[in-house]
Amino acid sequence: MGTYTRLGSYLLAYELANDPVGSIHRAVVIAGNGFDRHVLVRTFSEELFQAGMNTRLAEAGRVVPLLGGARIFGLGYRIESGKTPHVAWDYVPGRSLAQLIDKAKQEQIPFGVDHALTVIQGVAQGIVQMQAKGVSHGVLSPHSVWVSFEGATQLVDAPYASLVKSMLTKAPAAKHKLSSYLQGPENDALQQDLFSLGAMLYELLTFERLPVGGDLQAVLDQAALKAAQEDAPLPAEIRAFLGRLLLGRQPFATVEAFSTELERVLYDGEYSPTTFNMAFFMHTLFREENDRDATAMKAEKGDNYLAYTAAGETLRSGATRVEHIDGHNEAKVSQKNSTLLIGGGLAAVVILGLGYIFFGRPKVDPVMQKQLAELQLLKVQIEQQKSDLDAKAKAEADKTTQLQKQLTETRSVEDKARIQKQLDEAQDRKLELERQQKAAEQRLAEQRQNELKLAEQKKASEAKPVSLPPPPAPEIPKPQPMQEAPKPSVPTPSASQATPVAVPVSEPARVVNQSAPVFPVRAIQLRWETNQDHTVRLKVFVGEQGQALKVSVIEGVSGAFGFDEAAIDAANKSTYSPATRDGRPVKGWTAEIAYRFQKRR
Repeated sequence: MGTYTRLGSYLLAYELANDPVGSIHRAVVIAGNGFDRHVLVRTFSEELFQAGMNTRLAEAGRVVPLLGGARIFGLGYRIESGKTPHVAWDYVPGRSLAQLIDKAKQEQIPFGVDHALTVIQGVAQGIVQMQAKGVSHGVLSPHSVWVSFEGATQLVDAPYASLVKSMLTKAPAAKHKLSSYLQGPENDALQQDLFSLGAMLYELLTFERLPVGGDLQAVLDQAALKAAQEDAPLPAEIRAFLGRLLLGRQPFATVEAFSTELERVLYDGEYSPTTFNMAFFMHTLFREENDRDATAMKAEKGDNYLAYTAAGETLRSGATRVEHIDGHNEAKVSQKNSTLLIGGGLAAVVILGLGYIFFGRPKVDPVMQKQLAELQLLKVQIEQQKSDLDAKAKAEADKTTQLQKQLTETRSVEDKARIQKQLDEAQDRKLELERQQKAAEQRLAEQRQNELKLAEQKKASEAKPVSLPPPPAPEIPKPQPMQEAPKPSVPTPSASQATPVAVPVSEPARVVNQSAPVFPVRAIQLRWETNQDHTVRLKVFVGEQGQALKVSVIEGVSGAFGFDEAAIDAANKSTYSPATRDGRPVKGWTAEIAYRFQKRR
């Protein structure tokens, strides 16, 4: 059984993020003694607790209705005050933007301009909606943003952000950690939020926090696209946009003016800020975390939570830790009996364990057994994800059929334009789902292959139990390293002579199998230059295992007709051999790759 910590109505299962405000946990809601659903729970730091959060959190309940149940802020908000105040909302698998930035830095995976703009677009939508309701944020930072593994963004601290802002004077540690994002004009709520948004965009592009104080003009002049692993200066239109957000020159007078300029930057440039590309990036960056979460959540759904119910109070044991962090203490009367029971249980476990080791232990490597079990769990999870994607694809197909029927029946020009727009959006979702389905199929095939190999190894180890003990014996002395020690001393001259010859040799990543691009449906529907050839030139950042981590368009096709997206999709579907340095695989870019779209007659 898993280990949980009770907090009000929830059982905290795992801490997903830790930040200046507190922590975000994956938590479980139970029904009776069984699993009901997962939620995300925000707990607050001791500093904010001392500043008065325990007495004022109920005020956040007034903000929740103003948010209108919009998905951008998270759904199903529940606020619980008391001795340990906390906030809960519907579970969305993902990580905070702050964690995303840190992970990309550590893994040295480029975070391109298109990804940065995708995040900023989502956050900006939340700011615009809050301002429309007469509410400002005030403490916007990468810790405020939750990025799902499907590429969507949520502004999850909107209900209680104003409370946090009002308490910063009594929470100096939190204020110091957030200082890079709080340098906007204090007397203008809109400009303050826009400054914070600009500070986040600067960090996404440069992988550096905006310095506190100093000459921000000089900072922007020297800024470079380090997040994209390029030393080039920021693009002119991005730099101009940042200048208006950060320098206070030509500030956006209204939220509408800001929205108009953001749309121009997003769609008039050569970028492709899409949720699909962001989802691919998130799955690349957090694949291990996503798999680990999925495995743990599956186990949590199958747990028995009797010990956490009122009826199970007397059945608690040391195997399940129950900490009532909202102030309830367990009865001291049962502590002595519990200790005796635990001690007797442990003694029985030890005796049975020794008997099992000497008489009943199977001749199978326990590490191998654990790996096989993990592979099987992951396979089940991937199969479930694929099943969900298939269901979504079917629903989209049914919706498209219905829209096509409506398009043929309607006579209004406005209705036809509206339905056609919905059809275009449905087509984009279809392409995205197809990409995700193929990725799931590929992962499932890899998982089955790994499981088959491990099962064969297990079978071989079971067939030859006698051969298992001997290997550790010859490995204990490990004579090879001791014999190799004199080698450098004997041929020292030859080693010194070989040094200038051993010049590091680097090779770029290469395309092994280039997938053919699909002519964009949008261009066909709009009949845009289908009688001409079009070419998209790009390069791909390839990981050490040959996987595509990032696609950068060098020369695209102007207009929102889908050529760049189709080329990116084809590049992601292609296979690669990694770059090498001194014969060892490393992360690196391919040379320029051209995707040609031949004219359609």
